Amino acid sequence: MKNKLLMLACTVLLAACAAQAPAPTSTVQLIQASSNVDELLAYNAQLRKMTPAELGRELQRINTYPAGPATNVRRAMALSLTRDAIDLAKAEAQLWNVMADRSVEAEKLKPLVQLLVGHYSDLRRVADSAEKSSVQLKEAQRKVDQLNDKLEALKNIERTLPASGK
Repeated sequence: MKNKLLMLACTVLLAACAAQAPAPTSTVQLIQASSNVDELLAYNAQLRKMTPAELGRELQRINTYPAGPATNVRRAMALSLTRDAIDLAKAEAQLWNVMADRSVEAEKLKPLVQLLVGHYSDLRRVADSAEKSSVQLKEAQRKVDQLNDKLEALKNIERTLPASGK
């Protein structure tokens, strides 16, 4: 229940951030991709190969980096791989911070950030769906167990009944 409330609070926070984003314009603005995007993609590939312990150490290391859009994206990438719903929400918040940033560096990273936001939203939906399915499975198993107990009780009653005269 606590996790659900926390997820709801994070979702409301993200929705508030999204509500503050400026409306899209009718013109398409092409941004030259920087080698920074290539570095971030390579960094993500390295993160995916890390064990959970290595990932934890990497997160601690990232937290010592100077603040900036690239650091936020790195932190989001690392947080998204911890397999924790709260960390995934934190990762999305980091990416929304980059989306709200108007610096030149942030503008160059926005196409990658938009892709990651969509990906992390999908991951969150899948995790929520899996959690709901797990709860439904547990409830169905509980009902099956109850029905089996009732069936066994009926069998015991039937065994204790006197044999009918034939």
